[in-house]
Amino acid sequence: MARNKSVGMLGPGRFANGSGRKQPKTIGIIGAGRFGSGAAQELIRNGHHVLIIDRDPSCLEPLAHTCHTAIGNAEDMEFLAEAGIKDVDAVIIAIGDNETSSNHATINCKDFDLYVVAKATHPTHGKILDRLGADMVVYPEHDSGVRLARLLTRSSILETLELYEEVFMMELNAGGDLLEKSLDRLNLSNRFGVQVVLIVRGKVTIFPVSASNIVMPGDRLVLVGPSESLHQVAKLAEK
Repeated sequence: MARNKSVGMLGPGRFANGSGRKQPKTIGIIGAGRFGSGAAQELIRNGHHVLIIDRDPSCLEPLAHTCHTAIGNAEDMEFLAEAGIKDVDAVIIAIGDNETSSNHATINCKDFDLYVVAKATHPTHGKILDRLGADMVVYPEHDSGVRLARLLTRSSILETLELYEEVFMMELNAGGDLLEKSLDRLNLSNRFGVQVVLIVRGKVTIFPVSASNIVMPGDRLVLVGPSESLHQVAKLAEK
């Protein structure tokens, strides 16, 4: 099989680490479409190293000045080994238009004993990826649609962000039943399994918070917890 051998750094300063960040990870990404490119850009922004692989050189061009790039077929174990995928801390399978390639890439990366996060296009594909050994299966299109629907229907929610499996951060406009009560009285941790991690009050950020902090009109709360629990708290903010 013919391969493009242009594997490696495509310019200086690829793996510059953000100031003050410790122990940056090296993450492999297979597929440089919107999902893969977005993940790469966010990882780089946070001081991590990225090896991104795609068959199409034009998809890699916008990333060549920030990422280690490799042009080739992720179904080919020899190519993956040459590209250095076996040396990364984890890999994201971000192939969105070819389920067979996605499945083969997942198998190959598990053969390298890597932690694999795989993008699924639909539930059946997700089940296949799970059976093939993917450590985490994500549904970005579905999840984005759910987040958009929630943002449109709940005016109190400013933003949500997944921090880890089933653990989310939410920024919320305080209102309703949350107002004029201390965090101790609200007792969100015991009631919902949700932690208030900081309060934004005008130009002032209250961090760390204490049980005696009172939620005031105009406050923005940053919460961490399971998705459904966070949305239960969001309902309280709208009562």
